[in-house]
Amino acid sequence: MPRRQLLLLILCGFFVGFFVAVELLGAKLFQFTLLGLSPSSFGLGEADVFVATTGIIAFPLTFIITDIVNEYYGKRTVRTLTFLAIAVNLALIPVVQSAMAVNAHDFATGGVDKQTNAAFITALGQSWAIVIASLCAFAVGQLVDVAVFAWLRARTGGRMLWLRAQGSTVVSQLIDTFIVIFFAFILIPLIANLFGGNLGVWSVGLAFTVSLTNYIYKFAIAVAITPLLYAVHWAIDAWLGKDEAARAIAEAHG
Repeated sequence: MPRRQLLLLILCGFFVGFFVAVELLGAKLFQFTLLGLSPSSFGLGEADVFVATTGIIAFPLTFIITDIVNEYYGKRTVRTLTFLAIAVNLALIPVVQSAMAVNAHDFATGGVDKQTNAAFITALGQSWAIVIASLCAFAVGQLVDVAVFAWLRARTGGRMLWLRAQGSTVVSQLIDTFIVIFFAFILIPLIANLFGGNLGVWSVGLAFTVSLTNYIYKFAIAVAITPLLYAVHWAIDAWLGKDEAARAIAEAHG
């Protein structure tokens, strides 16, 4: 198999894997500070810590893969991988739901292990509103990312990898973050309640604050992983060879 084709398969595998991990890890929340800085440091309320889903631990890794695929294979390939990742996630939903539905076996008693059942539901039983919002936000964010990346690459003549990588991420994740919060906690609950649902609806102010704090985290991580992006870029150039890497980039961007 040609190395360029093998590289695309490797990147595809990691991209889909990290995206699925983001969705599966999304039910758990954790708190943190950014080098001692908290939401109150940015004038975002009185909280002393940020609170975010553990899914965003894996999510920044998709930034690097998106930019690398865009660099060597072009925006059409990124779009294809995006819809492939969404399709895989949708296909896994009934699998995960089935895993939660069947009873866990307790070898000690020969009956049902209720504790394991409850743990599965707690860990994997995300709200359907969050899942829908997350998939919509991911699709829109990725399409914006590839467009901004291509625009910046054209304007800089292929120079300044950090600018097109971080610029596209900063813009796309701003949109992604606000879509997922406002869809999951305002728009979708409002629509569901019109048809007899009983979902809690956040205030616009709360949704804005949570979105902004999540975005600050993503922005900080995007900047922090810039050296990793260059390291991956260097490794690919070394593995493909300078001439082959240059041909791949030229074909991807005309």
